[in-house]
Amino acid sequence: MNRPRVVALLMVFLAVAGLAWAFAAARPAPAAVGSQLEIRWHGNGIILQGAVRDAATQHVLVEGATARLGGEADQVVDWLDIVPAALPVANAEALAGLIRLGQEGWHLQRHAADASLAVQSPGDERSVQARELLQRAFGPDVAVRLVSLP
Repeated sequence: MNRPRVVALLMVFLAVAGLAWAFAAARPAPAAVGSQLEIRWHGNGIILQGAVRDAATQHVLVEGATARLGGEADQVVDWLDIVPAALPVANAEALAGLIRLGQEGWHLQRHAADASLAVQSPGDERSVQARELLQRAFGPDVAVRLVSLP
């Protein structure tokens, strides 16, 4: 093999390795902050991150986020992994309803035994409705709580 061909192959290999690293580094790990599922409403978008058990649940959540944003699917960041051992979502439609109801700054974190939703005013009517949807979404065995945004 001649030297220019070896150099060209090495350059291609390094470029592919660099792209693979860039894509892997750009996506946070699902449990980056210790929660199993997170939903964040910010700017003009919604971030869905973590793990769900099946593609149907993932689809319902993405549709709910897209509907909340008036059909702007490009504003939905879907970092949901499909992992059969993920924590269950008892009612995906209720969780999608919560996504549609959510407001700028809200932040949902689902852990193994509980779920918390940070909202502007935990006692207002929208937040009370959100708590009900949250409880339906995760079921009666999951402790849900509303907390004030910092």
